[in-house]
Amino acid sequence: MWAAAATAAVAVVVGAVTVLPSAEAKGRTLDSQPEVVAHSMEGTEFEDVGQMAVTSVAVVRATVTQVDPGRIVGADETAEPGEESAATQARDVTLKVNEAFSRNGMYSFPDPIKVEEWGWDASGDGYQVNNYSWSEVGKEYLFFLRRTDDPKRWNVISTEGRAEITADDWLISSAEEGSALKQSIEGYQMFELGYYLKRIYDTKNPPEDMPTPADMPAAPPAGYEGSPIPTAPVGAEPTDLGTNDGSEPTPYPSST
Repeated sequence: MWAAAATAAVAVVVGAVTVLPSAEAKGRTLDSQPEVVAHSMEGTEFEDVGQMAVTSVAVVRATVTQVDPGRIVGADETAEPGEESAATQARDVTLKVNEAFSRNGMYSFPDPIKVEEWGWDASGDGYQVNNYSWSEVGKEYLFFLRRTDDPKRWNVISTEGRAEITADDWLISSAEEGSALKQSIEGYQMFELGYYLKRIYDTKNPPEDMPTPADMPAAPPAGYEGSPIPTAPVGAEPTDLGTNDGSEPTPYPSST
């Protein structure tokens, strides 16, 4: 998936993607929470939750059971951690799937699966992309997924493709504040949305109001092929979240 671009506070991933062993991250500490927001353009804009669902391969209701430092992605495998040209690092999020929705029930998830999200820069400073905050251990979310080459690893369809499920069954979407997509998702309680997803995924008896899938980009921008969260790079300044409370950096993972 495509990396979000950012300026000095968040290293930009450029050139051919190189995946390095996670052991390369040893010797530095990783923030336990994001310090900045990296703003990035979405590769695809969805009109509503139905369109995002039929564009996704599967949608899962899942609980986060573990978060670990994941792949190191970047252009210069010779750089040392902390150097300006060093790679950025993804968060490896393990999910226990509680309920799955896919076309005619094609996909089931008896074993835990993993998704990736951003992330840390070369210095170990944490950042999130757009409104997609870090997934938290113990919380339940709805993830809109795309396949990868690994059957146990899936990609979130966009930074707008996750919604937290609250204790009273409402949804808090990662879509842009004030957007039609966010309003569409948050207009449902989870049991209502689950019924709707089952209805539109029953292609043997499709509803008359079946949504039309969105056009997905044929290919990501050069150098962004293997990165978490599909976004197109832009040059916006990261926004300080104001979490510099003296607790960072801390050894990671601290939330598991």
